[in-house]
Amino acid sequence: MGFRDLPLFNQAMLGKQGWRLIMKPDSLCAKVLKGKYFPACSFLDATRKKKSSETWRAILFGREALVKGLIKRVGPGDSVNIWSDKWIGGTTTMKPIVRLPDVQAERVCELFLPESRQWNIQKVRDSFCTIDVEEILKLKPGPRMNEDLTAWAFEKNSLYSVRSCYRMLKKESDQLESFKLNETSTLEEIRWWKKVWKLKVPPKVRIFWCRAM
Repeated sequence: MGFRDLPLFNQAMLGKQGWRLIMKPDSLCAKVLKGKYFPACSFLDATRKKKSSETWRAILFGREALVKGLIKRVGPGDSVNIWSDKWIGGTTTMKPIVRLPDVQAERVCELFLPESRQWNIQKVRDSFCTIDVEEILKLKPGPRMNEDLTAWAFEKNSLYSVRSCYRMLKKESDQLESFKLNETSTLEEIRWWKKVWKLKVPPKVRIFWCRAM
C-alpha cells in the first residue's frame, strides 16, 4: 500500500461522508444533519456554527476536499451555469478559462442546437477560447438524463473514491510544497546578491565576481 500522508488520507475518508449526504439526501443520517445544521440550504452551502459537534466539524473538513472534485454531468443543461459551475472535465479548473466579450449565454442548454442535446458548434467556437472549445466538444450530454447530475470528476464511473481524492490532495500538497521551496530559494538568492552589492570593494571587483558566478 505504501506510505500515506495520514492527515490527507483522513480528509479523503471524511470526504466520503459528505458524498453520501449529497447522494442520499433521504437517508436518516442526512435528514438528521440537515434538520440540525442546514435546514434552509444545501449541504454544500452549510456553514459551521459555534456549537457544532466534532462530527459535523469533521464532515465539513472532509467537504473541503470533496468540493475540489465535484463536477456537473450535463443532461438537459438547464441547471448548469456556464461560468460558475464546474462542468468541463478536461481542464484544471473545470470551468471556462475566460469569458469572451459579448457572450450572452449563461446556461449550458443555450449552447445546444434547438430542441436537441447536440452542441451548436459555431456558437461554442464563438463563445470560448480554443482550449475550452476542444474540451467542450468532447463532452456528450446525456440524452436520457432528466436532470444534470453532480458527479466525482476523478473516476470514470463518476462515483467518489477515497483513493482518487487522496491522490488529488497529495498532488495539490506536493505542488504547494514545491512552490514554497522555489520561493524560499529565490528569496535566499536575492538576499545573497544584496550582500554582495553591499561589500566595501571597488565596483569592478563586484562586477567581476558576479560575472564569475
